[in-house]
Amino acid sequence: MFRKTVLKGLALVSMVGLLSGCATSNASSKSSSSSSQKTTKTETKRQKLISELPKGVKSTDSELIVVNKWHKHNELTFSKSTVNGITVRSSIVKPLTAFLNGAKKAGYPATLVSGYRSVQYQKEVWNESIENYEAQGKTEKQALKLTKEYVAIPRGSEHQTGLAADIMNTNWFDSHNSQLLSSSDKAKGQQWLIKHAPDYGFVLRFTKSGTKSTGIDYESWHFRYVGKKSAAFMTKHNLTLEQYVSLLKAREAAKK
Repeated sequence: MFRKTVLKGLALVSMVGLLSGCATSNASSKSSSSSSQKTTKTETKRQKLISELPKGVKSTDSELIVVNKWHKHNELTFSKSTVNGITVRSSIVKPLTAFLNGAKKAGYPATLVSGYRSVQYQKEVWNESIENYEAQGKTEKQALKLTKEYVAIPRGSEHQTGLAADIMNTNWFDSHNSQLLSSSDKAKGQQWLIKHAPDYGFVLRFTKSGTKSTGIDYESWHFRYVGKKSAAFMTKHNLTLEQYVSLLKAREAAKK
């Protein structure tokens, strides 16, 4: 009697195991299918973007150079000029001036806060940031972490390209102790700059949704010149420069 009971119990356990295995297998299959569908959709979207990329633009174009913590560069060589006393790459003087004039004409005067920075200067900015945080009572580790969030690592700063410009709505900037704060995007003047930057070949470089690919938190003041065609495409599809250049490289590789 006891033996029969045990055998029945084992049979039930075996049956439950088989049913459980089927359920697990089905769940795994569904999960795999769902993952596969997502991958396919992502690939399809990427392929569509590649097919729509602006003609005549190459990943190697000088205005599309990528500089970040993963793509560091030593000091770059290019012609320099000044706009409102701020040094920038000579090639962007005309579009940058037009951008600033456009803001003024629209009733939102803007201040060009900074442009080109040498690698050495970026080192000074980096070290100063760490020192300031430590002076506020932060530990060395905390100061480094906070600095990494908003200050590009030396040799990894866009400012060394001469193509980047920190631009702030003058009224907001002056009334907030000349601080570069993301909350400036609440001002209509800063909103105008962000919205109309592509009209002049610029993009807001560090967007809210692009932190993962750029490595830098949202900055409502940091604009980067990429050219009108690229600026229009990047803005339309909400792409960071890293993502955009990756698509261009994919198109170029497919043509080989």
